[in-house]
Amino acid sequence: MGKVESFTILYDRAVDNTVPTYTGGEWVSGRIVVQVNAQIEVKALKIHAKGQAYVHWTERHTSGSNSNTRRYSQQIRYFEHKYLLIGVDGSEQVTIIPPGRHEYPFSLVLPQTSPLPASFNGAYGNVSYWMTAKLHRPWKLRIKVKEIFTVCDQIDINAPLLLSPQVATKEKTICCCCCASGPISLSAKIERKGYTSGESIRIFAEIENHSSRNVVPKAAIYKTCTFHAEGKRKKTSELVTKLEGEPVLGGKTESWNGMELKIPPVPPTLMNCSIIQMEYSLMVYLEIAGSMNLTVNLPIIIGTIPLHSFNSQATNFNSQYGMNYNSLSDTLPEGKSDFLFTNQNLGFQT
Repeated sequence: MGKVESFTILYDRAVDNTVPTYTGGEWVSGRIVVQVNAQIEVKALKIHAKGQAYVHWTERHTSGSNSNTRRYSQQIRYFEHKYLLIGVDGSEQVTIIPPGRHEYPFSLVLPQTSPLPASFNGAYGNVSYWMTAKLHRPWKLRIKVKEIFTVCDQIDINAPLLLSPQVATKEKTICCCCCASGPISLSAKIERKGYTSGESIRIFAEIENHSSRNVVPKAAIYKTCTFHAEGKRKKTSELVTKLEGEPVLGGKTESWNGMELKIPPVPPTLMNCSIIQMEYSLMVYLEIAGSMNLTVNLPIIIGTIPLHSFNSQATNFNSQYGMNYNSLSDTLPEGKSDFLFTNQNLGFQT
């Protein structure tokens, strides 16, 4: 009896062994390739496509002299489909595959009505999509192969909510030796909420320092990931980029009139996943010697579809910037996907 020399999944969109990328509603197509050096018997050739979000972490809890490790996990299944390319479920009938290379085409349409979250990999969870193929033979161990594919989410920053300006203001008074100095206030504005990687955020800020201390204005973009499981949550925060302005002396007022902070290459904001949020925010803050920073936080969305030319002018800062766009990350119903096989015979030889 022959030997299986190779068993692979080849996506049509993969080029030079790269991981292919798709969006919701597109077809994932390819071939299962079986190379044998002589005739073999096969009970079944199964294919299995899956998309899911998965969160997990462990925590150690101590009570007196006792301690235990608690595991938290949560999973959302976006789709799962199985199909037999060769064989029939529950049947012991075998199929003879002659020597040579055999290809079994497949096609899978991704859900579109319920948007799929983009592929993501974080410290405590991931959103992943993959396909497996399994070859079952009489009296032999099955052969299994797995290949991932990437799903991206099209986030259009031309959406009205993402074109609205963002404004925040905060003030604090510093106390020293039971005496309060004058207040320090910070007001920051940006032209819109939506940006794409490579763009620069123009920051407009007013700093009023009526205290006796010097303050240093700074701005930074942070990426925050929040993972949810069993009513608990785990959060990580990462600095993306930052800038620093000139110190503002006590009793002085300064302003930023379009200070630019460039967004480096980063993945877009993660939408449509109820157990993982990956969000960005612009923090404008004053570093105050001997005191806590004075900080304002402006949430931003990193999208994939850039600003259209007719939207390139800054919008009016006096317009109302509306509801929180992050509400799109609420739980969404699972979508449906289906296989369409154009060839369900024993494969064609090449």
